[in-house]
Amino acid sequence: MRYAIGLFAALFATAAVAQHSDYGGTGEYEDPYVDVEPDAYGLGVGADQYGRPAEWETRDGQPVDPSFQDDVQPDAYGPGVGMDPFGRPVRADQR
Repeated sequence: MRYAIGLFAALFATAAVAQHSDYGGTGEYEDPYVDVEPDAYGLGVGADQYGRPAEWETRDGQPVDPSFQDDVQPDAYGPGVGMDPFGRPVRADQR
């Protein structure tokens, strides 16, 4: 019986971790440790560390104005959460 309880707890913990592996809820994994090189593909569209297009977005999905993309402080609020010039938390959206 105690093995069944331990097995159930292990499976529940694994399911909880797997459920929260993406931040946007889209089912696609988004790397929380994105390092964005600003304006790599033009004004406002940078590149992440793998060369994919990426831009900074606010919590509600609005992109940060291209003129302020260079002023984002990466990891200001923790891993993967930067701060725009107005103090709002932003994440890199990988396109």
